[in-house]
Amino acid sequence: MKSKAYCFSNASDYDIEDISEEVTFAETAGKAKQDFSMENGIHYKDIRVQRLPWADKYGDVDSIPVEEWLNHGWYFICDTCGAEIEDVADFHVNSKGYCCKKCFNWVESGRENRNRLRNLL
Repeated sequence: MKSKAYCFSNASDYDIEDISEEVTFAETAGKAKQDFSMENGIHYKDIRVQRLPWADKYGDVDSIPVEEWLNHGWYFICDTCGAEIEDVADFHVNSKGYCCKKCFNWVESGRENRNRLRNLL
């Protein structure tokens, strides 16, 4: 049986608009719930899973491209300033992880200035 993508919510504060950031691939919803239960220490009965059929074709979370996440309403958090990155044009990766365009430009301009200063010395 082929694995399908699921994300989960804790049933005690379940809100369809506030799904978890965690995604897993499993053959059935029950197996996805078991995975989430074991990983998060939440009782199996308190977990609700929601299918992400658009992600099935990737087979695992690490294979899903950034643009695909963003196109389906997900966002990333800038590891420098904490801003939500909701547009692929604003998404960058640097040594600290995910970075918004503003922070990326700030880091890059600092790097260029240091290199310019080094060349002058």
